[in-house]
Amino acid sequence: MASSSLELKIKISSAKDLKNVNWRHGSLKPFVSAWVELNAKSSTKVDRDGDTSPSWNETLHITVPSPVGDSVLYLEIVHDKADGEDDTKPIVGSALLSLSDVVDHVGFGVDAFRTLELRRPSGRPQGKIDVEISVKDLLHRPSDQYYAYAAPYSVAAPYSVTTPYSATPAAYCAAAVPTASYNAQSVYAYQVPTHYGQQASYVQIVAAANETGAGTETVLDVGAVAGALDGLAIAGSLGPLEDNKHR
Repeated sequence: MASSSLELKIKISSAKDLKNVNWRHGSLKPFVSAWVELNAKSSTKVDRDGDTSPSWNETLHITVPSPVGDSVLYLEIVHDKADGEDDTKPIVGSALLSLSDVVDHVGFGVDAFRTLELRRPSGRPQGKIDVEISVKDLLHRPSDQYYAYAAPYSVAAPYSVTTPYSATPAAYCAAAVPTASYNAQSVYAYQVPTHYGQQASYVQIVAAANETGAGTETVLDVGAVAGALDGLAIAGSLGPLEDNKHR
């Protein structure tokens, strides 16, 4: 027989209102046996303290050899007989569940909660059992898992929204820009050479203009006059040289 791709996962939680089949010898010591195929049973541990309201909270994995539509889960609660209890009938109750009912209701790979009614071997109902069951197709991923897939990357903006430049650098602040309060003397520091004559320097002219309250235009005019005087002085000094040359 070919290997099956279907697997049944069942969590057996608890049961209640069970028949104490061991009433002659003491309390009930039940466990649960589960199977889809009779020769492949799985069982929980024995609850030795719960009596007729036991708890197991165990998960069993069972291979499903047939198609879902042809598969049925069988559950059977059995008393764990001790020595001297040969007259005790061990079957407490049983239930069954069609796997197609689970898949049609929730699909593959999704847990379904069921409270199943138990029946005594005579067919009379007594007790209930709570289970959580899912059918997994190991070759196909359920579609709902695809849509529940979380994005591996966050959606935070890659760049901050803050202004790329901080406050205006100190080099560009108003204090560093020349203002109208400075005088012409601090700008025109160049002195006119005086070795061509005895003319006053340009700085002296500017300083004198500042002392008399003359404006910038007046200073510039004075500068122009000073330049002209220097030119005449140079021409005067060159005159004798030219005369000597022609002699």
